[in-house]
Amino acid sequence: MFDHGLTVLRIRGIPIRLHITLLIFLPYVAYAAASQFSVVASSLGISREALRLPPLAWGGILAVGLFVAILAHELAHSFVALRNGVRVRSITLMMLGGVSQIERDDPEHEAWMAFAGPLMSFGIALGSYVAYRLLPAPAEVGAALLAFAITNAIIGAFNLLPAFPMDGGRVLRGLLLRRIGPARATRVATTTGKGMAVAFGLLGVLSWNPILFLIAVFVHMGASAEQARASTRELLRGVPLGRFMTDRLGDAYADESPRAVAERLLRDNLIGARVIDDSSGGSGDHSGRGEGRREIGVVTVWDLARQLGRGAAPATVGAVMPVDVPRAHADDDASRSIDALASGEASAVAVLDGGEHVIGLVTTAEIQRALALAGALDAPRAGR
Repeated sequence: MFDHGLTVLRIRGIPIRLHITLLIFLPYVAYAAASQFSVVASSLGISREALRLPPLAWGGILAVGLFVAILAHELAHSFVALRNGVRVRSITLMMLGGVSQIERDDPEHEAWMAFAGPLMSFGIALGSYVAYRLLPAPAEVGAALLAFAITNAIIGAFNLLPAFPMDGGRVLRGLLLRRIGPARATRVATTTGKGMAVAFGLLGVLSWNPILFLIAVFVHMGASAEQARASTRELLRGVPLGRFMTDRLGDAYADESPRAVAERLLRDNLIGARVIDDSSGGSGDHSGRGEGRREIGVVTVWDLARQLGRGAAPATVGAVMPVDVPRAHADDDASRSIDALASGEASAVAVLDGGEHVIGLVTTAEIQRALALAGALDAPRAGR
């Protein structure tokens, strides 16, 4: 769900997305921020009559500022990841905050990557408080700065709770990693997260606080999903990716129509095609194989179906072809390709040979089939 959103900008190549739930939830955040501003202003002795802007206007300003601060929080995670050579797929701002889709290929640095976000929130809180104390601003601006400082301090502290998938849960897993290994560290962190989710849920019900209840659902779902991914990685660890791939691939030319390619894949029972750029021939004439023929990517049946289902599909396969399909070699560890498929970022992983040519695809279906067989083979052993 975190990859579904409108990309509004890119920062250092990272897509920044707005999830639809953010737009729905923003008015509530503005209302809550207005209430907090009123409390802070009252505690500072500022009367409602002395305000130049009504509390609701300040609530809107603080709500927008809050999500900018959350973006900075997520960027802190992402910049530390990039510095350690870890790829960041996207940042999505959504109802309950932000989510950074970061490849977890560097578990040794996960604790520091996770801690960087709360550290940024504390830094913003400290900066806002210093500005409140030192700047000769109008009283209501000072109240807004103080409210902003309090909110960011709460965000930083809340995120450090050891409830996976929040930052504190990732810090806990990172600290335990060397002592007990990745599988057990993940199990401890996700179990702790599920326990805290139950606590959040009960507190939300008893206090009639729907936000706490939503947080409980989010934390429990995130912890369960991570535990499932960790179990899958453990089963596939050390197994070559090529063992799971399917070679049911055809060829498609970049200037062909998506419909023609889709019909061919359906007729030949294929799941995808290498996309060829044949610069030696004229458009639509691919009878020969010129020297300019080269692979430029892959397209799957899901890519074609998604575009054709929208009604106004692009005129060529080259326009349909995704530009960021994950690639891996046939002898690479299969466990490293799980995250791209599990997150929904990609419909397939392209498998390459030694010459960097696409020889197959690995989709979620191949992984699920392998896991089903592994589970069935392990079941008799467990019963002994």
